[in-house]
Amino acid sequence: MPHPDAWLFLPPEVEALVPSLLSRLAATGGSSDEVERGLRHRIQALILEGDVEQWRTFLREATGMVAEYAGDDDEARTMLAAILDDQFLLARAVVDLDPPRSRRPPSARSCRRDATTLQPSVA
Repeated sequence: MPHPDAWLFLPPEVEALVPSLLSRLAATGGSSDEVERGLRHRIQALILEGDVEQWRTFLREATGMVAEYAGDDDEARTMLAAILDDQFLLARAVVDLDPPRSRRPPSARSCRRDATTLQPSVA
């Protein structure tokens, strides 16, 4: 069984390149800089506090944005598509995509929450 945090060791292209590329596609109504900052913050939060399922959800959302993009920035669309394809392919190598419920490890967030609510036993 892969380690539950193995997804964190995927290549860093999403963290490094996706915010600026995706902001080029998504900057409708807001400035490209604002969109990029928001994406960088979201990706950072996913890395620090998220889990593999939240990461895959983000990748699916980004893939949807690339697929629906009707603009003329072919360079950004092509690079994003390649980066996202690579992430999905590599994720299959390091993540058990459908572990049975009994084998699913708890997320880091639930472990922290459980640790703060545990009461010392009184003997």
